[in-house]
Amino acid sequence: MNSHSILVVDIGGTNVKFAAIHQGQHLTETQQRPTADLRNGDPISNLARAILEVSAELGLSPQAVVATVPGLLDPNRDLVRFAGNIPEFNGRLLASQLMELVGIPVILERDAIISLRGEWQAGAGSGVNNLLGLFFGTGVGGAFLQDGQPFRGSGFALEIGNMPFGREGRQLQGMRTDCLESYVSGRVLQSIADRHSVPIQNVFLQAAEGGGLQAAIDDFIADQSIAIGIAFSLFSPDALVLGGGICDMAGFPRERLAKLVEENSTVRESGNTLDLRWASLGWGAVLHGAEVTVDEQVGRF
Repeated sequence: MNSHSILVVDIGGTNVKFAAIHQGQHLTETQQRPTADLRNGDPISNLARAILEVSAELGLSPQAVVATVPGLLDPNRDLVRFAGNIPEFNGRLLASQLMELVGIPVILERDAIISLRGEWQAGAGSGVNNLLGLFFGTGVGGAFLQDGQPFRGSGFALEIGNMPFGREGRQLQGMRTDCLESYVSGRVLQSIADRHSVPIQNVFLQAAEGGGLQAAIDDFIADQSIAIGIAFSLFSPDALVLGGGICDMAGFPRERLAKLVEENSTVRESGNTLDLRWASLGWGAVLHGAEVTVDEQVGRF
């Protein structure tokens, strides 16, 4: 696919990001639009319009679109079964309908898989045979790779944001009561910041000053460690990559989280050491992951 152009669309719960790969080169110009723009009218038509507009603005005639989805896809990666942070896509044949509107092939993939494959290809997970990745942003996602290939189960393994967690009756709009995202997602972090009248970008920095904010953040980090420890214990990876916007925030207590993960997993009982790595590519992982994804389907072009 090095001779082709690919438009990469990262559909997040907060923003939709656009970038391109042209003849094997990652173009430095990127664009971003609020996800809320998709919600006025038909979301697929709005996304198609944005794809065509961004392609024109970048001077690109892409041969394919690779789009990430933060949710559950069917085995054919066409039907969006459930996307809690973008419910407008639920039950829609996103790949098929989008392809009809933009006139070129559209490949969907779960956002966590794309990001982890990028880190495996060119970042923190390079060369790891059994690689587990967990990503904490607006929502929570996970993926597991064996020799670079994603483990899918029946189609959506490690889509953990909506899995049962806790028993406090917490609920986020669009999600089940007491799911993981209601304890450790960006939406929860925003509510903590609002309750304590702190800008969300400073929430970890100001938590170090003590008081109720520190207690809330301590609970948040502890819940993160339990979720990570459960996933680690289930999949027994050679290495664990943690990433997402929350983990990159100023003052985020990486060392404390790593220590708690070791305590809340089966690392000690197994006699192994915890090989915990932090995602190193940022959003660039999506571009690297998109390349791998397209190369697998080169026959479509």
